[in-house]
Amino acid sequence: MNTKYLKEVEQALKRSVVNDPEYKAFREKTTNLTVLGHRLPLMQKIEKEGFSFYSESIQDVLQTWSDIWKSTKIHEVMYLPLFYYRRHKNQLGPKEWKLLKTWIAQIDNWEHADALCYLYSFLYERYPKLVEPTLFVWNRSKNPWKKRASIVSSIYYASKNRVTPKRTTVFKLIEPLITDKDPYVQKAVGWQLREAYNLWPKETLTLIEEHLTSLSSTSFSYATEKIPAKKKVQLKAVRKASRLAKE
Repeated sequence: MNTKYLKEVEQALKRSVVNDPEYKAFREKTTNLTVLGHRLPLMQKIEKEGFSFYSESIQDVLQTWSDIWKSTKIHEVMYLPLFYYRRHKNQLGPKEWKLLKTWIAQIDNWEHADALCYLYSFLYERYPKLVEPTLFVWNRSKNPWKKRASIVSSIYYASKNRVTPKRTTVFKLIEPLITDKDPYVQKAVGWQLREAYNLWPKETLTLIEEHLTSLSSTSFSYATEKIPAKKKVQLKAVRKASRLAKE
């Protein structure tokens, strides 16, 4: 890769470091990367101000960002290409997917994971036949971030402004991970059930009831956020009875 661009991006961030030890310490708990301590608005501002390679072709910019993503050891640097493609999400296409799907290998924290899944969700919305096979491969991976991405990328957040994925596909991605032990996968299962409930309340409630005693407490908590209080009390009672029966 052309290391001058990596140096350009890293130096832009290092010049803007703000002394915020409490926030820096918070971020350091979530990643093994070097943390500078920037807050999101400052990183977004730095990215939007641009870099010298922004004058190059769309494909060259993509390749440069991909090289930077895979080479840097700085947490904040990895945020910048995610912000860039969030601003240019209408640009996302098969060529972008070919490279962006490889970025999952560098993930070691939930912040980058979810920001990347946001981009994947737009690619899945536009090119389901292209993206879906990879989601199913990730769903069976030993890598917890790939498993998390396999389900979070299918809906991300339910919205009338987004194209709704196939319910059967979403459920097929969720079900194999319901008993997963990784805490970040458990959270993702809960979030996806919550978002699925927003789209298909009756069918999702049935799915939750089918796996009610298998859901982790974390997954159950998130999954039932939108379920009516009375029904949630009933579900909790069933889970409690199941636990007591096993003691």
